[in-house]
Amino acid sequence: MAAKWFRTGFASLLLFAFGCTPKQAQVPAPAPAPATVSPQPKQNLIVLLPEADAKPTGITITNAAGTQTLNQPYGAVRVERPDTAPTSFAIDEAEVRRRFGSILDAVPAPEVVFTLYFAGDANVLSVESQAEIPAILKAIRERRSTSISVIGHTDTTASPQYNYQLGLRRAEGVAAILRANGVDSSALLIASHGETDLAVKTLQGVSERLNRRVVVTVR
Repeated sequence: MAAKWFRTGFASLLLFAFGCTPKQAQVPAPAPAPATVSPQPKQNLIVLLPEADAKPTGITITNAAGTQTLNQPYGAVRVERPDTAPTSFAIDEAEVRRRFGSILDAVPAPEVVFTLYFAGDANVLSVESQAEIPAILKAIRERRSTSISVIGHTDTTASPQYNYQLGLRRAEGVAAILRANGVDSSALLIASHGETDLAVKTLQGVSERLNRRVVVTVR
């Protein structure tokens, strides 16, 4: 702004001094525009965040010049150019929040999975699993979830056809409990996998408590 003001003021001064012969007045040429500075190339920054369930995780970053592997939470890799090898360094949680806070806030919370168990050839929840219902309802409320899958499973002690129907009855029973506690029916996806997705692999005809279950996933 100061340079622009100087040029304008000087032109006015010349016109005032040579007002009697305005055709001979020479207005100074404007100062050359400042040289354009080329922007610095953008860098890629990759940060490995911890899993919500603390499970081990990792990622490998490779370009034409090299490779870096991250396998610890808050490890980071910087890639300056395609022809420069990735470089690794540590970054703390506060710096991650400073750089990527708005992005992290927009990421949906990870889904929460609850596994409920049944006793024998029945669709009645075990006492321990009944005690899990308040936690499921809390997760649904906190997330304002409109996508809740309720999937029934069985062991292999009956025929596949019977087990499919038993798994469906179990899933529908859990869904009925959720609806009775205010969960909208439109938010529920109810299905049965019967004996086709065993938590513990067994031969046909084997009774296994961990296979008699309903898995509720709150998204």
